Amino acid sequence: MSTYDSAHGLAKALQQSEEYRSFLAAKQLIEHDETAKKMVRDFIGKQMEFEYEMMAGKPEDKAKVDQLQKMYDMLMTNARARDFMQAHMRLNRMMGDVYKIIGDSVAEGMNFFAKE
Repeated sequence: MSTYDSAHGLAKALQQSEEYRSFLAAKQLIEHDETAKKMVRDFIGKQMEFEYEMMAGKPEDKAKVDQLQKMYDMLMTNARARDFMQAHMRLNRMMGDVYKIIGDSVAEGMNFFAKE
């Protein structure tokens, strides 16, 4: 079996996974709830902004952490927003695990790029 055939097989397995199907179902429900959709988009946008700042080396902003926590708490009170976020997190966890498995399989060859 070629590497490309295996990649296509993995793609099909991902599409058929419970995590992906649950995510799509939650996405479909949230698409019809403007309040929940806005809550999720605002939260994810702020969360990504915060994470980019942290990766750039900026010091942690307590006010932003508090704002994110308040947004998350509000989001959890909306069933559709909560279900979407939980499905989104499960899918992201699975995808992270898959990326790690793939990365680990070729890690030996990638050490060429490491600083000496």
